Formats: sequence, structure tokens, C-alpha cells
Amino acid sequence: MKTFLFISFLIFCTSVLMFPQTKNSLSNYYYKQGIAAITRGNSDEAKSFFKKSIKKGDYAPSEYELAKIYEADTSHSMWNISREHIKKAVKLDPENTTYRLFYGKLSEALFKMSRIEFNAEDDAVRQYERVLQLDSSNVLASERLGKIKAKEFLDINRTKTQYDGGQVIDKASAFIKKFQRRGFRKLGRVRSKQLYEWKNFFEGDLDKFTQKDFNYAVKALNNAIKYDSLNPGPYFLISSILEDNGEPEKGIPYLQKLAKIYPGNKEAHLNLGLLYYRSDQVDSAYFEYKRAIDLMSDSERTDFTYNSVKILLDPYLKNKMDELSKDQLKSVISSFWKARDPLNLTKYNERLLEHYTRVAYANLRFSVPDMDIIGWKTDRGITVIKYGIPPIRARYRGLKTDIWMYGDKTFAFTDEFRNGNYQFSKPGKQSQYWDDSQDLIEDLKATQPDAYTPVFDGPQFDIPYKAVQFKDLTKNNLTDIYVSYGIKTVSELIGKLKYKYVHKTGVFFLDKYFNKIAENEKTFQNLNIRNEVVIPDSGNFIINSLKLKSPPKSGNFSFEILRNSDKGVATYHGRYKIRNFNTNNLSLSDILLAYNVEATPEIKGRINRKGYSILPNPTDIFSSNNNLYIYYEVYNLGKSQKGLTDFQQNIILQKVDDKGLVSKIITPEIGRAHV
Repeated sequence: MKTFLFISFLIFCTSVLMFPQTKNSLSNYYYKQGIAAITRGNSDEAKSFFKKSIKKGDYAPSEYELAKIYEADTSHSMWNISREHIKKAVKLDPENTTYRLFYGKLSEALFKMSRIEFNAEDDAVRQYERVLQLDSSNVLASERLGKIKAKEFLDINRTKTQYDGGQVIDKASAFIKKFQRRGFRKLGRVRSKQLYEWKNFFEGDLDKFTQKDFNYAVKALNNAIKYDSLNPGPYFLISSILEDNGEPEKGIPYLQKLAKIYPGNKEAHLNLGLLYYRSDQVDSAYFEYKRAIDLMSDSERTDFTYNSVKILLDPYLKNKMDELSKDQLKSVISSFWKARDPLNLTKYNERLLEHYTRVAYANLRFSVPDMDIIGWKTDRGITVIKYGIPPIRARYRGLKTDIWMYGDKTFAFTDEFRNGNYQFSKPGKQSQYWDDSQDLIEDLKATQPDAYTPVFDGPQFDIPYKAVQFKDLTKNNLTDIYVSYGIKTVSELIGKLKYKYVHKTGVFFLDKYFNKIAENEKTFQNLNIRNEVVIPDSGNFIINSLKLKSPPKSGNFSFEILRNSDKGVATYHGRYKIRNFNTNNLSLSDILLAYNVEATPEIKGRINRKGYSILPNPTDIFSSNNNLYIYYEVYNLGKSQKGLTDFQQNIILQKVDDKGLVSKIITPEIGRAHV
């Protein structure tokens, strides 16, 4: 009996040693069964096996698989269950980066899904930070961490402006105080969320918050680029936040590198054009936009260059737009851009480049890919296309409110459903802004349908100028238009034979549709010191003149100068009528008040007519120390049998009245364009 019991005990012990049934082995057994069930496509069976695996003992892989199964069901309740499982997996295996990355992505999704998940994004940040502590080369963690911090920076960054005698004053700060007093309302959210928002987004120094987010994002995104230089995402993000931080020039090298890696990537060229433009490098922006548009598909190109313009045309065409064919509308769009070109001397239209910049900015910042919404079609995108990138913004991450201040008008946008699609704010429980932005933009259709201030490569400057008309000396059906302008000189230049002033000058006459009828462009290396005029209390000017021949018509006139040294621009546009001297009636040319008139061969830079060289004075300022010359031409005088004319003239000089000089009343005035 004892022998039998001993043998039985020996067999049992041997079997235990040969086939150990530990908790981990059973957990692993059920885990493998669960994986097999997933392979068969049976998630319910898989859940059962994974739960058995966990029941037999704490088992991180099964917790992870259950988290994935529940995450696949996109309801909030299932995602909460998924979160509980991934939390346990991370706790059981804290150095597993795969688990932490999943936890981070799930937390991001929860933050977007529900208002009550206001701190879920912070959970994501903690997971990505821990992943990078475990593996500093983890690209996914770097990119997602950089994306979150970039978004946080963009959400609460405030824009500063310079005004009041050059002092930097934070207008956004003053507006925030007003917003806090009038705009913060209870939205039915839990009190803990309200306190969370107040603590994180209203108390303390917002600039400190934003700069911390900015630095964090730059560091993380640079890390992502370091370990995966072929991934375009971090390049776009880092250039975007650099632009928003007022440093677009620092973002240019990133996009240059990306465009070099992927020369066929239209987004790289489009965003590079945006940063060039925002850095006042208009020439470079033009070439990058051209490359991007050439790389677009036909439908993308039509949307970008054609459909987006309808927003600007709508206030002018109204219901007539639907009556136009596509070709007719294209013709209208072409005339629209020509009429708004502030500088004909360049090979591109600066106003059109501004439009491309606005569309690119809207698409980059305001698109909602999850909802298949293109940025320029959103309320914020439409506002940007009409009035430009806002100079002052006050943004609030927690309240999802974006307020834009343009000086004479303010718009507010609210992300009511937390899906990224901001809409015009209306007073009510879902908006913290007290005015109706939708009504405002509708009212502005009649009074201010759009706004634009020209952006050039160099500074704008003013010069005195004057345009006068005479009968063409060679062709009766043409009129000679002379535009004379004065460049201010300095005393040390006096006595030199030549004054070096490299610049390009253009005179253009266009029809009512802004098609060019006549033009004359010329580059000058020097100005003639013989053409110097001395103006009391204003200094000395060297005068130069440019001639244009055109048929007599009514249309649009443009006089422009592009300075070589600093790319400075002087530009004057306006309505203009060219006179018709091709008649048999007695007629008089324009009257020109001149600084000097000499019977001499042609002098460079002056108005030279039939053996006379006329030095104009475009300032129209004369003194008793200078002679005042009056030059004009009379046409079609009758002649006697001896070939002589009997001509009498009366000249009356008078002081400047409230409307200006006599010559300005007689001569059509070209005004600065209001574009």
C-alpha cells in the first residue's frame, strides 16, 4: 500500500514537472487562442479568450489586444473601456513603447470626441514624453508630441501689433480683459472643466504658456526630422508655427529642404511660397506659387485659382454670376485681377499673389480633413480671402473661440462641436463672443467687400510727378503724353555731371477692362544734373521725363517707379482721358508750368519739342527767386496769304486756391490707387 502511494505521488510530481500549468502559461495559452480568433475575424470569441487570459493572471499583451478591440468600436463608452485596458497594459509593462503610443493616440481621439475629455490630451503628452525617455529616436512619438504642442501654440498664441508712435502695445491683452468680463459664460459643462480652463488659459502669463508650447513643439518636430528626414509632416508643422510666431524666414530652410527631397510635392512649394510672401520676398513667392500651381491636378488648379475667386466677385456680380458661362466668368476674373494689379513693372500681379497667399494660408490652417472640408471654404477661410490674414488674434484653446481684429472690424469664430470647423460666432449659449459675426460680414458686402494693402519687395515712397499731353509730331492719330517726376537730391551731389540713380520707370495706358493699349518701360542708370530744380523749403530735385504715345481714349493710367538699390516702389494709378488733337479745329495743348525753357538741342531727361527743351517742375512750387515759364502749343491756327498767323493770348496768374494750382485744374490729375 505504501509502495503504491509512493509511486502515485512520484508520477504526479513528474507530470507537474513535465507539464507545468502556471498562471502565465495559461494566460499565454488563452492569449494565443485570442490572436487566432482575431485572425479568423471573430472579435467576440477573441474578447472571450483575452478575458480568460487576464483572469488567469495579469497579462499585458491580452490587455493591449482588448484595448484594440474596444477602440475599433468608435463610441465613447467603448473607448473608455479601451482606455482602462491600455492603462493596465502600461502599468504591467511600463517600458513597452507600443502600449504607450497606443494610449497616447487613444487619448488624442478622446479629447476630440467629447467635451468632458478636456484633459485627455495631457494624458497623450505624458505617454509620448515617456516613450521618448525610453527611445529618443522614436519618430512617431516625436511627431505626435510636436503636433499637439504646435496645435496648443496655434490655439492660444496672441498677435501683437505696433502703433501709437511706434510703441509696441498688446491690443490682444486689452481685448482679453474685455472678453473675460463680457464673454465668459457658463456653457453647461462640469464645474471641474470650467476651473481647469480658467487655471490653464486665463490665469497667469499667456505669452509664457504659448512660448513654452512653441519651444516644446520645435524641439519635438526637429527630433522627428532628425530620425526620419523623409516624413513631410514635421516640416509643414514647424514652418507653420514659425510663421505664426512672426518668424516666417526661419521656416523657409525647412521647406526648401523638403522641396529638394520631393521636387514634385506641390504642398511643399505652396507653403514655401506662403513663407516667402510673409517674409516680403515677393519675387521668390511668385516662382514657388507658379511651381505649385503647375504641379496641381486640373481640378485642384481650378479650385485654387478659379473657384476661390468667386468669394471676391460675389458682392459685385451677385445673382448674375450663375448666368455667366465658365469662359465668361474666366474673362471677368482676368479683368478683376488686372484692375487690381498695383505694379505693372513686375512680371507678376502682386494682388493675385496676395490672393494665393490667403488661399494657401486658409487651406493650411483651417482645413478639416476628417470632414473633407477645404480651408478656404470655411468661415475663417472666407474671411481671410476677403480681408487678409488677421493682424491681431486672441485665441482660447479651452473655449475654442478665435477672435480676429482688423482695426476697423472684429470677427469671432467658435468651434461649437470641437471638430475643428470654426463658424461665425452668434450670441447664445455656445458662443462666448457677444456680437454676431455672420451679420457683420453680410453687412460688409455692400460697404467693404474686400480689403488689400499692397506688399512689395521693398518700401513704398512718394515723389512729385505731373503728366501733360501734346499733339504727336509724327502721327496725327496719336497723342504724346509726358510724365515728369522729381528725385530729391543732396547737397554733396551738386556739381557732378551725373547723378547715379538706377531705377526702372513705366508709363501705362489701359482700356476700361485694363488691357494695355500703350506702354513705355525704361531703365535709367543716371539722372542728368542739368535738370536740377531748387524748391524753397523743400530741397533740390533732379527732374526726369518719360514719353508715351497713345491713341486718344478714356481709360486707366499708371505711372510707376521701381528703385534698384532697395527695391523701393512708387506707384500711381487712376482714371485718365487722353485728348484727341486730330481735328481741324483750333486747339490748345496742356499748359505746362516749367522751371526753364531753352531753344537748344535735346537735353536728356527733359521734354523736348521742336527745338525747345523744357524743364518741368512737377512740384508746382515756385518762388520769386526763380523764373516761371509757361509752355503750351496751339494747333490749327489759320494762316494769312503770307503764311503768318494773327494770334493773341491773355495769361492770368493767381495764387493757389483751396483746390490747388491753376495747372492742376487744367491738367488731369492722376491719383494714387485705392486698391
